[in-house]
Amino acid sequence: MTLDWDRPGVVRATLKVEELAALVAGARLAAAALAAQSTEPAEELARVLAGFDRSANHLRAPARPGVEGAATATSPPPRRPTDRPGASRT
Repeated sequence: MTLDWDRPGVVRATLKVEELAALVAGARLAAAALAAQSTEPAEELARVLAGFDRSANHLRAPARPGVEGAATATSPPPRRPTDRPGASRT
């Protein structure tokens, strides 16, 4: 995982899917614990998680040319044994 300042107040994160999943799972657990103690921080965290969920759904949406806001990137297809670097294709 790498974190870099993009501009004041904005951090750019580059991380693997597993790392992102761990961070989001921790945030969801923290939101549940906060909700039992105080509402304001829990509501803010719930808003952040809702924004994440909207963005994650955007990534899962199929790309639709000409539709603004449609996802343009999809997950790469699963690798086949012949996709390994140096593997021969006969």
